[in-house]
Order: sequence, then structure tokens, then C-alpha cells
Amino acid sequence: MSEAKRRRTTGSASDDEYSLLKAQFEALGIDTSRPGFYDDPAFLAEEQRDRHFLETYGRWVLTRARSDEEDTRVREVVPRLAEIIVGRLEHHQWLGACIAITGMVSRMLDRMGIWNCAFTGSLTIEHAVGSEVESRHFAIVDELEGGNTSTGHQWLAVPPFNIVDITLRYQRWGSDEFRRYLPPYVLAETTELVRPRAEDVVSPEVRAAFAMREGRQDAHLHHRLFPDQARFSRIFPAHKIKNGLLELRYVPAGATASDVPLEDVNAEGDQGVPAIVIWREDVVPAFGLSSD
Repeated sequence: MSEAKRRRTTGSASDDEYSLLKAQFEALGIDTSRPGFYDDPAFLAEEQRDRHFLETYGRWVLTRARSDEEDTRVREVVPRLAEIIVGRLEHHQWLGACIAITGMVSRMLDRMGIWNCAFTGSLTIEHAVGSEVESRHFAIVDELEGGNTSTGHQWLAVPPFNIVDITLRYQRWGSDEFRRYLPPYVLAETTELVRPRAEDVVSPEVRAAFAMREGRQDAHLHHRLFPDQARFSRIFPAHKIKNGLLELRYVPAGATASDVPLEDVNAEGDQGVPAIVIWREDVVPAFGLSSD
């Protein structure tokens, strides 16, 4: 395939960043030929020196060239894979597992040769009810969560999909009827880039506590409590998805990736089942793959 046909980036800025990243990886001796090269020993060594280095993988995934054929395959595979995972979430009533599922799906896509990257961050969900707007928040800054509970949310970018979120409806909603507004999963190619707001990044309880203490609402509270948000948002901007009366605002706050192979994702199976079971029993036969 010719270079002109193969290259399908969004403009010279993407081309320039891709070229710079390619040169950087080549200088470090990192093999970028297949998805999941964040496991490359040279990549891991550099990550030990640079705590932000995993971000370069996300930038590579989002700026690399794609063909029309590749996009077509992703559009066929990702919805089918999402249906398989949702089937497991429903069957096992597997709730609050965005970290395990994001790592699992990312590793599965890597094996299938589909480029993807994972983010941790905040999610604001708003739904219009008459003249009122109800909202729910998965905020990265939430002092009310502690112990072994991680704040915020996790999701994937799988170009051409800007947002792939398979677990939103399967968080621990309990008796909260807000869940009925949510789709089984979120696959969004068309999104609007937005600026993160304090209410996107900081939980309502924390914002209320600061407002009471300081006697005012601070529209810039997120910059005070999570100062790296501004830097990260310049690299990976926030996305808004509008679907009828529902609005979702995804605000990335960090790049993430599973630090174990697919065989070890959710290996204990405290909830659901190990990832490798879903791969072998569901994914391999559905896509006609090798079980290795």
C-alpha cells in the first residue's frame, strides 16, 4: 500500500508528533511494530526513568497512521467484543470492575492486533429531566473514597473510537435509578472536545466541603487539588458525548495499562472470572482465533 494511502492522520500536527515519537522510540531501541509494545523491555526501562513515559504510548496510538481497512475492522470487532464482555458482566453481576475490564479488553485487543490505549480519569454524567438536570460523578478527586477503592473511572480509546467504555452501566449503582438512562456500553467516534470543569474533576462532596470552609465556590478548585490535570489535558483533551437527553464528559487524568499479561488479569476471579477464561471460551470461538 502506498504511503499516501496508508497515512490517514488529521493534519500536519499529528504527522509531526508521529514522526517525533517514531524517532524517540527508534533511538531507545523500542519495537513499535505491534500493539502492546509498552511491554518491550526498553520501554519499561525508560518508564523507570520517566514517570510520564506511558503517555508516549497513548500519543502513538492516537497519532499513528490508519488505513480505511483498519478502521473498518475496528468498527466490526469492537462492538462484538463489547457485547461479549457485557454478556459476562450481566451473567456474573460483575459490578464496579472498570479497572479489571479495561485491562482485560485492552490486552485482548492487543492480541487481536488492534491499537488501543487506556485512561484513568473523571466522568460526569448529566441527564435532563424536564427543566432540571440530574448528574452523577466518578471524580478522580474524591476524599470520601478510601481504602482499596480507586477514585474516578477507566476507559479506552480505540481509534477511530475516541471513547470505549464497557463498564459504565455496571458500576455499583445499587438502588439508584439513574442507571436506567445509561446505554449497555459507550462506543463514540464523534465527540466534542471540552475544557474540564471543577465539577468534572472534584466530587460534589469535596467541592461542598471547600465551599463551606472558604465561603465561596471556586471554579478553579480542580487546578488546586489536582494540578497535573492542566498539563495532561493539553496532551489528552476531555471529550463530551451528547446522546439525546444524556451527556457524558470524559476527562482523562492519566495514562494506564495492565501490568500483567492477559493470563493474569483478574486471575483470582474474586468477581466474575479470569480474563483468560473469557478469551478462550467466548472471544476465541466468536472471532475464529487461535487460543494461544
